Amino acid sequence: MESSVNLPKSKLLIVDDDPYVVDFISNVLIDYNYEVLAAFDGEMTIKIVEKEMPDLIIMDWEMPKKNGIDTIKYLKCQPGISDIPVIMITGRLNNKADLKIAFDAGAIDFIHKPIEPIELIARTNSMLLLYKFYKESIRKKDWELTLLSNSINHNEKMLVEMTALFDHLTQSIQVIDEEKYIGIKAKIKNINSNLKNNSWDQFQAYFKNVYPQFIDNLLKAYPKLSPEEIKLCHFLRMNMSSKEIASITHKEMHSIDIARYRLRKKLSLEREVKFNEFLTQF
Repeated sequence: MESSVNLPKSKLLIVDDDPYVVDFISNVLIDYNYEVLAAFDGEMTIKIVEKEMPDLIIMDWEMPKKNGIDTIKYLKCQPGISDIPVIMITGRLNNKADLKIAFDAGAIDFIHKPIEPIELIARTNSMLLLYKFYKESIRKKDWELTLLSNSINHNEKMLVEMTALFDHLTQSIQVIDEEKYIGIKAKIKNINSNLKNNSWDQFQAYFKNVYPQFIDNLLKAYPKLSPEEIKLCHFLRMNMSSKEIASITHKEMHSIDIARYRLRKKLSLEREVKFNEFLTQF
């Protein structure tokens, strides 16, 4: 049996310490063309999530080693996997206090036991559709930010070229009005300075619209970051290379590499941790 609203090939992780429950849920979901993975405790869940990156997790509350709430809290703090939606399944969710605990931990929905197949499929499809929309929305916003960065870079390059052309022309003129020359150079310098400041303000404003809590959350965790380090974090959050950052900021690529290295040390990041994945948690 296949559903017309199903998202084919979506990878789901089912977590419950009861093998019967895992088999029951898995069989229902497999009938709807989902790829299904299984885990039987919180620690096993974490290992599978880090390796397989499922599109959705359906997890029991009460489990050995690490219960569902503690597992969700852990996952929500990990770069790169914190956005994976979690549906909680349990017979315990029967009052507002329990619901608040689950939602505060990071669960996005819940299903009561005993599980009804129709409800299971309906909630699964709904959460996957919402998650797909969320990911596409983020990709679109990242793309728009990249376009804005490229536009800013292009405008600044044009100004550099115009300045060079002006200098070349003045060198070919035998008699130059020094006062006018100095005045024009001052205006070009002022335009250049204003353009850089306005471009950064424009980029920062749009970035904040896309990621409204990013800087506030980052500074809560790392209050000693300098303005230049915060600026660098904007570009690293977008997964820009040193070459791209150097092009936008008009700095040498070597100086960007050094800044990245120092920032990595300041944030105590291991070598294998990617900046972009780490910064997605803020």
